[in-house]
Amino acid sequence: MKNQLRSFRHSRFKKSACTVSAAALMLGVSHAATVAMHFQEHYCGDNRYSGYPVTMTAFGVPPSGWQNLTPMETGYSSCNPMQNYTLTQTVSTNTSTGGLNPLPHGTLNVTWSANGANFSGFAGYGGNAPSYAYDGPPPVPLPTGEWQIYSTFLRDGVNFGVGESCGDNNQPGYLVDITGLHSVFSNPFVVELIAASDSMQTLTNAFIIDATANTTNSVTYPSTPFPFDEGSTCNQWLRGHGGGLSTFSAAMNTDHLQIMSNHPQHGGTGGPPSGYDRAGTISGFIITDKPVVTMSPQPVLAYLGDSVALSAYAIGVPPLFYQWRRNAVAIPGATTTSLSIASLKSGDVGNYDMVVSNAYGSATSKAAVVGDTVEEMIITNLVVDSNPANVERDGLNNGATWLASSSDGTKTRSGVMEFPATNNSAIVVTGTSNFDSATGTIMFWMRSSGTTGNGNFGGAIVGRPGGSFTGSLMVLETDSGNVLFNTPGAQLTSAANVADNNWHLIVATYDSSSAGGASMYIDGVLDSTNGNGGAWSALAGQQLQIGGSSLSGNQATENYLGQLDDVRFYNRELSAVEVANVFATSGLIDTNALQLQFTFNTAPVSGLSLSWQTSGSVLQSAPAVNGTYSDVNAAISPYYVIPKATQKFFRFRFTHTQPPQSFVSNPYLM
Repeated sequence: MKNQLRSFRHSRFKKSACTVSAAALMLGVSHAATVAMHFQEHYCGDNRYSGYPVTMTAFGVPPSGWQNLTPMETGYSSCNPMQNYTLTQTVSTNTSTGGLNPLPHGTLNVTWSANGANFSGFAGYGGNAPSYAYDGPPPVPLPTGEWQIYSTFLRDGVNFGVGESCGDNNQPGYLVDITGLHSVFSNPFVVELIAASDSMQTLTNAFIIDATANTTNSVTYPSTPFPFDEGSTCNQWLRGHGGGLSTFSAAMNTDHLQIMSNHPQHGGTGGPPSGYDRAGTISGFIITDKPVVTMSPQPVLAYLGDSVALSAYAIGVPPLFYQWRRNAVAIPGATTTSLSIASLKSGDVGNYDMVVSNAYGSATSKAAVVGDTVEEMIITNLVVDSNPANVERDGLNNGATWLASSSDGTKTRSGVMEFPATNNSAIVVTGTSNFDSATGTIMFWMRSSGTTGNGNFGGAIVGRPGGSFTGSLMVLETDSGNVLFNTPGAQLTSAANVADNNWHLIVATYDSSSAGGASMYIDGVLDSTNGNGGAWSALAGQQLQIGGSSLSGNQATENYLGQLDDVRFYNRELSAVEVANVFATSGLIDTNALQLQFTFNTAPVSGLSLSWQTSGSVLQSAPAVNGTYSDVNAAISPYYVIPKATQKFFRFRFTHTQPPQSFVSNPYLM
């Protein structure tokens, strides 16, 4: 059965709407507030694992609502030795530097103690199921604001800390002490905790204490995902990167609050591990009176006839009232924290969110797509592909600057892009089979004075990074100023030096067959060649990155520092005569083989990012909403496009033959 689902225009990122209710105003309440705090750590000067201040909405709180507290030492390597640390910080209406943001009113004094801090590979829903964790350096780009919170935590006094023996040291756990709450909150409030760890199977319960009234709330971390076992020091108990989101406390009304964990435990004998590993760590917490949706429903890729269970989680002073909506229209009777669709129909496909309210305001969750649609998001900085004969492959510019012209005193290039060598500053083109040919040519003009010297291989200019550097197709500028061309089957370095701040034409050709190899031309002249050690496969589906690379860790490359112009990708090898012709005339060669050309003659413009989940689907476009629709050749999600007269509306077609299945939006509460 073929289903054709038209797109629903919406923003992927919905802002929480928080307002003071009429009932609250009648009671004279005017100071509804939310305060969120994030514990950071300093990982021995290694910026890949240190800090991570919040730059995206996390757990329903925008970046301006998060207080990124002073990083605590982790005590590894050349850092300060592992010990019990105590830090103190004041947050007020005037704090706006060092990771802090101004409070809406009042002043809070925060003191926190722990036997050091550490880094976790747990990424929440930004990670991969089922453990939602990763191994190695942090992922780039950062997946979610929630991941930024989970990335660092205060140690629990048991697992891997001061005086450890097989990861068990029996030191004091963390203690957080907050005073001045009455200056911020004129209403009762609730508290929710966020925790992650690099050594856990589950999280133990924690205590939220009214220090004035000497009363204690115990909160739990329900349904945390089962972590992947990375092995412990003694191999007697499971050790994995994990985390979760706690239940929230009862309503409190105090000026003095304390937070601490129950004493975590682990144990077991033999291997594989037969014991247990509990953690009592903390990554951050939220204090609020008005509602905050800390767990939005997740998108569900479902088909007609499938059953779907949606759930969301919100905190706030009770009682809380819930209302589910589809495409911003309330669903009658859907007034609990969950929503079930027994058998998905075409009329059920859409964007679902949950509105929650109490006496102090309301909040709306992020929208979750149910079924599948072509999601449209308006974006800026699209670079226009100007190849005349093949499918347009526009690219997303993530930080390069357009210049109307650039002259080195001898050559002047009109319309160029300047790359600052900062993280994620590359121009990215979605991977497509058009780039997967067994032979090819990468061509570009470059102007550079040298690299940053921050990587292992040099500054990445143009390429398709695979899982490692050796498995990538990539052209780089080395720290010594030469050009390095790497393929999965051959590698060569130019004799010519190009770090002289002059314009140079670089052409790299390759043949992946065992009889082939790689060649490099500098300014129209053959510079070097190298044969393959054996046949290699094309990097099917890999995105094209210009001015940067996603490789990190031991395979790290720098981001490019310099200017680029007239970037081309051909699906065959150009000859020496053709390369010399391009250098002399800048003319086009074999437009049928030209799969992409960025001339940068105009500045990046606004356009659409189209994305969808269904594998095997075909994107279609039409000049009018009622058609006629035609296939967009080899469109792979996400697809960047600048709308034109012939492409104003989009949908996709797909064939689904599986029997009905059941899907759960949130398999666990973080």
